[in-house]
Parts: sequence; structure tokens; C-alpha cells
Amino acid sequence: MTNLDIKLKAANTIATIVLVGSHGFSFQDWFLRHPTEFGGRDFILILSVILEFLLIGMTVYQWLPSAPKDTFEAIGYWYLIIALVNSGQALLWYFHLNILAFIGLLWLVAAIFFVYHRLRDFPPRNAVDAIFVNAPFSIYAAFTLFAVLFQAFWFSKITRTHPVVHTVIIIVIGFVALHLVDYSHRKDWVYAATTSWIMLAAAVFLAGVPHVTALVVCGILISAIARATIPDMLERINRRFSRMTDRFSGERAPLLQ
Repeated sequence: MTNLDIKLKAANTIATIVLVGSHGFSFQDWFLRHPTEFGGRDFILILSVILEFLLIGMTVYQWLPSAPKDTFEAIGYWYLIIALVNSGQALLWYFHLNILAFIGLLWLVAAIFFVYHRLRDFPPRNAVDAIFVNAPFSIYAAFTLFAVLFQAFWFSKITRTHPVVHTVIIIVIGFVALHLVDYSHRKDWVYAATTSWIMLAAAVFLAGVPHVTALVVCGILISAIARATIPDMLERINRRFSRMTDRFSGERAPLLQ
């Protein structure tokens, strides 16, 4: 397999450095003023750390000869665009330019879902592809969809705390995740697992109907993830067990003659 173009590799490397740096910049104030108790934002921080780890892994993976050249070429320079938009949006939030930051968030979610849509034509060949190429964009897409819906209602003091608004957001992102894991041919359990994690975060600081809705949606998604993953796991275990028994039978067969 031929290697990727050096320009694309360099662009992806720069993108990862920019993204990790912008995420650190976004969370620096939270780190310095972290409360003693575990809160809903801690879930988002953990998700961000997982995403950064996978993006770093993707950046290292692209330099290896075994990297899927066609998949990375399909992603192209969109990953760099995503990183630049994400970092610019973080700066706008920091300087309280909220309207411009929200416009940047809209551009960000559009770019991420464009790449996510492209990846449907390049299914992972193995577990390494799934973890370090497809999974990062599944996590990124799930999180940005939640972020854009949440921020859309944050500008009004009424809507930002209204239980009906929170309930609707939870149902919408839950429905999208359920579709992708249960009804889409991709069976994207990573997207659904990310949304479930966000639902747990929402349940931490919400009360009443939104709290119950978040827990219900989380339970539905977990059951959908189980339906999407357990049969494949059992099939792989059965194949390995069959190979072991066939090898064992083959070794013992001559002794029976």
C-alpha cells in the first residue's frame, strides 16, 4: 500500500496539534477553578481527553504503511479546516463574542458531519481503523451536535434553563444516535455510546422531567448498543473457538488411527 502524500500527513499533524492546544486553552480556566465535587462538566472533560487521545493515535497511524490511504484521502484537508474552525471558535468564546462563536460552531458541525458522512463509504478494515480513524469523528460528531443544540438556546435566560427545551434537546440527539446505531447500515455504536455519556452528564445537573428523560434515553441507547455489538462479538468468539477445536482435532486425529 502506497503512503499518503506528505502534505496531507503534515496537514493532519498540524490539525491535531491545533486541536489539542485549543482544547487545553478552552479548559484552562476550568482546571484552575475546579470544584471539589464531580459535576456534569467533568463528563465532557473526560470525553474531550478520549477524543484527543484518539486523534493523536490517528495522527501517528497515518504515518504507518498500513494506514488506509483511500480513507485519509477522503478526509483530505477537512480535518485541518475543522481544527482551525474549532480553535477560532474557542477564541471567540473566550473573548465573549458569543454570536460569532455560535456561527463558528455551526460551521464546525457542518464540516464534521461532512467528514462523518464521507466515512460511510470507507468502512474500517480492522479494529485499528475503527479505533483511530472512524471512532474520533463519531465522537466529534455526537458532541458537536449536542453543543450546537445546547448553545442555540443559551442566549436567552428563559430557554437556557427551561425544562421543555432540555427535554427536546435530549430527545433529538437521542433519536439521531438511535437511528445511527439501530437503523443505519453503519451500526455506529461509538456515536451512540458518546451520546449516552452526554446523557449521563445531563442527568447529573438536570432535575425533573429532563433528568428522567436523559436516563431513559441513555438506557435505550445502551440496549441498542448491545444489540449492535453483542451478536458480532459472539460470532467472533465462536469462530475463534471453532478454529481452536479444529486445530486440536487435527493434532489428535493421527493418534486415533
